[in-house]
Amino acid sequence: MKKTRTAVLGVATAALAAAAFATAGPATADYGSGQIYQITLSDNIAGPHGGGVWIWWGLNSDGTGDYAGSDCGHGGEGAVSDRGDVTWKYSPDGTEIIISGTALNGLGGYLTTVTVPATTGHYTGTDETFLTLPGFIPSGIGNAQLQVSP
Repeated sequence: MKKTRTAVLGVATAALAAAAFATAGPATADYGSGQIYQITLSDNIAGPHGGGVWIWWGLNSDGTGDYAGSDCGHGGEGAVSDRGDVTWKYSPDGTEIIISGTALNGLGGYLTTVTVPATTGHYTGTDETFLTLPGFIPSGIGNAQLQVSP
């Protein structure tokens, strides 16, 4: 009798779990008012005087967004946190996204302009392919990896 109760309880539990799974809604991760892009960037300059930028942006359909990450210079104080709110727009021809308001705190709060493809995918380039850097950093000496996702 005890085995029968245990078996019935096990079947009932399995049936309830299956019903809960079947009626569960899809997972969502909306970080703002209608997020339509997630963009991640790793931009690195090798060597003892190099550094890097590692940032994620979440862009909303209303032209706003936010970002979080860090940047650093080798030989400096190490990685510094970067986070805040941004605005964005499409380029006049609609092929690029232009993001304003990202501060690189490891570079004294330097406000960089971020320009990325408006098409989802993985992209590579040099250190200034996707963002502007201060004039004291030579162009083209680093490597960047970018991911644009819906």
